[in-house]
Amino acid sequence: MSSVLKTSLAGLDFIAKWEGCVLKPYRDIAGLRTIGIGHLIKSEENFPDGVEITREKALELLAQDVGLCEAAIKKSIKVPLNQNQFDALVSFGFNCGVGVYSTSTACKLLNEGKYDQVPNALLMWSKAKINGQMTTVQGLYNRRKSEGELFSKVVDEAQENSVELSEEEKKALQAQIAISMQQLVDNFVDSLDDQSEKVNS
Repeated sequence: MSSVLKTSLAGLDFIAKWEGCVLKPYRDIAGLRTIGIGHLIKSEENFPDGVEITREKALELLAQDVGLCEAAIKKSIKVPLNQNQFDALVSFGFNCGVGVYSTSTACKLLNEGKYDQVPNALLMWSKAKINGQMTTVQGLYNRRKSEGELFSKVVDEAQENSVELSEEEKKALQAQIAISMQQLVDNFVDSLDDQSEKVNS
């Protein structure tokens, strides 16, 4: 596949809306320690319970995680992808782990050129281990369904005609992404504050 594709601003927005942003370590639905915008805390990372990270750090972790997904897709997926398909796969791997690009039925079907079967195959990844048992989680099902819809969405002309960016354009885009992500974080935190005020009132 083309090495030009990168996660679009819309793709980052898609991920952030599903993940939300929490600036202190917490346990996700599977009990895994998580922080920021869906970043799974690795054993070698130092994020003490109760200690808040900055929003800039949350964005930095997001960029790192998305970069790992992009690299894994380019290594494992052998067929052409359009921007929407690429963004959907980044979200899939971001949520389920980059191993899905080489092990999931969805990606195996994709590499066989069976694009139309990918959305339904994504739904197989709607379970999480809860209390030691694999259980279908409605939120995961909804996300897989949304990723399948994005994967199948027709790419508009502006996306289709995108080309390799110059260094200046890349820097401008990175700045735009940072601003957009900051707005997402601000809106999410504001909504939490509003909910907290309602609870305490």
